[in-house]
Amino acid sequence: MNWHIDWEYKCNQNPKAMFKNYLLTIIRQISKNKVFSFINIFGLALGMGACLVIAQYVYFHTSFDTSIPNADRVFRLEAEALRSGQNLGQQLESPSPLSDLLLNESPDIELLNRFFYYGYANTSIIYKRGDQQVNFEQEGVYGSGKDAFELFGYDFVAGNGEKFDEPNKAVLTLSASKKYFDSPENAIGTSFTLSGNDGAAEFELVGVLEDIPNNSHIDFEVLISMPSIDRITESRKNWSTSMLTYVKLRDKSKTEDVLTSVNRIFEENAAELYQQSGYSMDFYFRPIRDIHLNSKSSQDFTSGIDSRIILALSIIAIIILVIAWINYMNLSLVRTIDRLKEMGIRKCLGSSIKQIILLFLLEALVMNVIALVLAIGGIQLSESYLLELTGLPLTALMSSDAISLQLALVLLGTVVVGLYPYVLLKTMSIVNVLVGKQKNMGGSKMRKSLVFVQFAVTFLLIAGTLTVYNQINYMREADLGIDIENILVIKSPPGAVHDEERQDVARFNTLKTELLKHSGIAEITNAGEIPGEPIGWKASFYLKNKSKESSVLTSLVSMDNDFPKFFGIDLLAGRELKRGDDPWSKGDVAINEKLATALGFDNPEDAVGAEIDGFYGPTLTVRGVMENHHHTSLHNDYEPIAYILSSWTEFYFIKLRLDERSQNGRADQLGGLVKTVENEWGNVFTDYQMDYFFLDRAFDAQYKEDIRFGKIFSGFSGLTILIACLGLFGLTSFTIQQRTKEIGIRKTLGASIDNLILLLSKEYLLLVGAACVVSLPFAWWIMRKWLEGYTFRIDLGWWFFVVPIIFVIALALMSIISKILSTVRANPVESLRYE
Repeated sequence: MNWHIDWEYKCNQNPKAMFKNYLLTIIRQISKNKVFSFINIFGLALGMGACLVIAQYVYFHTSFDTSIPNADRVFRLEAEALRSGQNLGQQLESPSPLSDLLLNESPDIELLNRFFYYGYANTSIIYKRGDQQVNFEQEGVYGSGKDAFELFGYDFVAGNGEKFDEPNKAVLTLSASKKYFDSPENAIGTSFTLSGNDGAAEFELVGVLEDIPNNSHIDFEVLISMPSIDRITESRKNWSTSMLTYVKLRDKSKTEDVLTSVNRIFEENAAELYQQSGYSMDFYFRPIRDIHLNSKSSQDFTSGIDSRIILALSIIAIIILVIAWINYMNLSLVRTIDRLKEMGIRKCLGSSIKQIILLFLLEALVMNVIALVLAIGGIQLSESYLLELTGLPLTALMSSDAISLQLALVLLGTVVVGLYPYVLLKTMSIVNVLVGKQKNMGGSKMRKSLVFVQFAVTFLLIAGTLTVYNQINYMREADLGIDIENILVIKSPPGAVHDEERQDVARFNTLKTELLKHSGIAEITNAGEIPGEPIGWKASFYLKNKSKESSVLTSLVSMDNDFPKFFGIDLLAGRELKRGDDPWSKGDVAINEKLATALGFDNPEDAVGAEIDGFYGPTLTVRGVMENHHHTSLHNDYEPIAYILSSWTEFYFIKLRLDERSQNGRADQLGGLVKTVENEWGNVFTDYQMDYFFLDRAFDAQYKEDIRFGKIFSGFSGLTILIACLGLFGLTSFTIQQRTKEIGIRKTLGASIDNLILLLSKEYLLLVGAACVVSLPFAWWIMRKWLEGYTFRIDLGWWFFVVPIIFVIALALMSIISKILSTVRANPVESLRYE
């Protein structure tokens, strides 16, 4: 004791000695209380690690398009499409001629650029490599203006955009150029042929760009100069054709002035044309930084992410960190009560409250630093798993932003958990502590409150995880109305639809004939659309002799006549389209039930024989009505569809016949059948590589972000629950430690093990049960709001109320039962000798 008094005196006189003493005290406390220290450090490490991983995910998705120069002045011109006062949703594209007039009339626009999607034409690049002709299917082909390079800050690796306002000029990204040329520099000035269903044209390569950043919503591989599309269409002069339009304003405060000009130009030039079809447009500017989190349209370059996912994950990150802090504070509270005599002696020896608080802050700092090191180490060890989970490489842990976040977490955690004992110590009576009368200090209520909060949040997370899992599972397993199993999809080579010889059609028929000779090939068809991808071909249909204002925006599926049978789309009324039907001369068409209803028919039979206008050719006659099917994900409602017999083809579909009785595995059978198709393909299409995929996997890709969100949500929810259970285990250990003698006396007096288990667990189980009941209405409301974002969704049945409550109570019981059992089964003599 004399040594301790002398050391305490030196500490008060020498700050260095004080800090050394404090560090030694902290080390002793950590080694003395190994269980509590492990729970605190492990919990903090999990909380920090989860927060850092989620923060990188959130940062990536909120950093889209920030690299664009003066991004705060860059906007996309969008509109809300209206018909008879009804909002038809987000329209990303704006009429092409509007841009030219706007640029000429508005001095507030610094730069303007349009993008025309050319990939619809099923494009391939054909070029000479020595004496050999090489063909490649090419994705991401867009027409663009010259201003794109300056507006979006694209850097040229080779060449430049000076000639890009001339016809038949092209620019490739660096990745695309590597598929065709040895080096970007040698590629400049060379020519290649861009071939598609619209025909073929030769382009001169004038530039190679750096690859588009991953955090850009704009995504292309090939740009062709805007004048090049004039050979295909008069779209730049046609008010009924739209393009993605981006503007950079000289002053972002002039947004409303420019919008006024937009609406005036539209009213003067196109409003009457749109009104004839019953449509009107309400234009607005969307800041380019907001596009990734708000765009859900098929017209966009890439699919964005639901901003609700970002919000939910941000909340999860905060929750898991707060739960870890609550654990620390709870266990810190019981340890503070256990260390009251030490604190009392320190005060008697001259330590001020500030010095004692400094000790707690320093201890909290040490624990947080250790936790941060463990968190970073855990992230590095789990990098491959986290890459698969988030889809993002964890390369930014040492970036300035990440280091700033890490320091903020350590400092904030230190302050939050280190200052907590001050609330107790400032009212501490030294005399009562030293004589052993002050044991509680009101800590019991605080502990119960914190446990209540932890398990109320735990219930919310379990209920949320169950709801998210069930909704995603429901969407993936729901009856789509079409059969997508065991279907091989091949991207068809381009074929000019206006070419009378149609060699592409002849070769497809040859391929079909040869493949059907194999027993493993069941059926073959082709179409211009693929289930799982938005339908790009649209028309506004209305009944003949009805006004255009009653028109229905309809998706058109170009197909072979056996397309519905191939996919198992049931016929509800009339007949299916057959060979010899022709929409372009005879006007034959089939529609789905959704379109029949939208046109005003009460049942499918009434729609058969109806005449429809709004097509590009003659008046159409409905020959049959097909059952609705989900062409895209269950995020969306059924869409009005018209089935058009057409040779415009982008995909070949091959249904494989698997022998379920075969001893060979499914993978082996599929591999063998794919090899068969590849061999026949090579015999027919000697100049095109076979690019294929399986339809069910491609369709499931629509749920990629939903699945990823579900995994991240459930994974980090699990970590939060684990931390809460660790905290409960620690508190139970403390409670049992405080009641060891009582347990021994009760066992000596005949108390059974069951009675003791109930006695020791009852308080916490009642608390956990109350937390579940209180948080249930909040969980129900939050999940209902989340489900409203899905057109087709699950119902929150009885399982939503019962399963999470049972699960939470079971977790709480598992957290404490082992410690309770080990104590109540111990020899009561050891318990009575305690203290």
